[in-house]
Amino acid sequence: MSYTYEKIDGNKGVLHFVVPKEEVNAAEVKIYFNEQKKYPVPGFRRGKTPRQVIERYYGPVFRERAINEIVQSSFTEAMKTGDYDPLTQAHCTSDKFAEDGSLVFDIEFEVVPDIELGQYTGLTVDVYQETLKEEDVDVRIERERQRHTTFEPVTDRPIMIGDRIHLDYAGTVEGESFEGGSDENAVLEVGSGRMIKGFEEGLVGMVVDEEKDLHLTFPTPYHSKELEGKDVVFHVKIRDITKPNVPELNDDFVSDISEFSTVAEYRENERQKMQKVLDERNESARLDALADQVVENVTVEISPALRDRYMEQLLNQYKRELSAQGVELDQYLQMTGMTLEGFKSQLVPQAELNAKTNVVLDAIIEKENVEVTDEMFNDMLSKVAASYRVSPEDFEKMTNGQMDEQIRHDVKLNATLRKVAESTTFNILDDKSGEALTEDRSADSEEKADQE
Repeated sequence: MSYTYEKIDGNKGVLHFVVPKEEVNAAEVKIYFNEQKKYPVPGFRRGKTPRQVIERYYGPVFRERAINEIVQSSFTEAMKTGDYDPLTQAHCTSDKFAEDGSLVFDIEFEVVPDIELGQYTGLTVDVYQETLKEEDVDVRIERERQRHTTFEPVTDRPIMIGDRIHLDYAGTVEGESFEGGSDENAVLEVGSGRMIKGFEEGLVGMVVDEEKDLHLTFPTPYHSKELEGKDVVFHVKIRDITKPNVPELNDDFVSDISEFSTVAEYRENERQKMQKVLDERNESARLDALADQVVENVTVEISPALRDRYMEQLLNQYKRELSAQGVELDQYLQMTGMTLEGFKSQLVPQAELNAKTNVVLDAIIEKENVEVTDEMFNDMLSKVAASYRVSPEDFEKMTNGQMDEQIRHDVKLNATLRKVAESTTFNILDDKSGEALTEDRSADSEEKADQE
């Protein structure tokens, strides 16, 4: 068997097959011996009837079956050896025998459409870029201080806002307890706003072992419709009181929590780590803005088949996200009063945009033909694995390597966009003034930036 591939009408793939006469005859003989018992003929025992006799009774059944099997197996083999990616169910459009007895047939299917890219280099793109401020570093360090907060027992005063306490409470509505309304030895930071209005405020001034009733009202609206707006009585008992002790930011604190011995060293290290993250985020923002503009500049006709492929991807993504929250899609649709078709209709614009984006960017990837090295792949694999909080080796085992192709594609896309970005002028939008500061990413302007 031999075949050639042809793309016609921009989005139709055609495989032209030629199967030699000998292969066709061999397939017919094999089917005859395997299936002759299915065709009884008077005067002959099953499995002993000559082929010519069966075909006089039933017609060319073995040739028809052979053609069907050859068409299917030939298409399967072509899909293994070629990168055709059909969007629709493939179908045989014609089959005939040539003068030399060989079987000739075509198989057609819809594929991703051809597009005219136009200019995608040398563009000017507006993009917002974040700037690391010293206040951001302050917030990060303060968060670390708060994370190392300890709590000291309080025995010489009543409860104050900011204290952490242990308490028992039991709530009743019209004299009846309700689900979630009671707990023992519960931990509560007074003033956190965790409880309904008046609960935490009512604890202020109480002391250890003191008990009292809090007469409150559930707010409207409230997550439990049965309790919404109803009066409630909480009987509370204080078990203990502790106060927060936030460590002072000094060299001793820094030495305890890090490898650094001074606040200045620790702060500089935190600033560098934050700057690295910010640089990566800013680069992603530039590449995203570039990709958005390139896609926007191209007109692509999205067929229903192509749209439906990305619709299915979006639907599966929503299913995974809902499942992670313990909710199935059917439950979500029931809770929201939506039908599956209605839900899908809301996904159409995003599915069409995703389809267009991938078609355009894949065309640029093919045209630029940027090489993806093992180092680039392994770096991306490590980042993806880290997002799942596992090692690259465990991630590969967990996914059985099925994500490798997608990761390699993402690496190639990023590398391609970085190459295109070298000729792009980015108008950096300042978040305070809203003015655009021009940053030319060409080699010449990068030298100027280094000199400055």
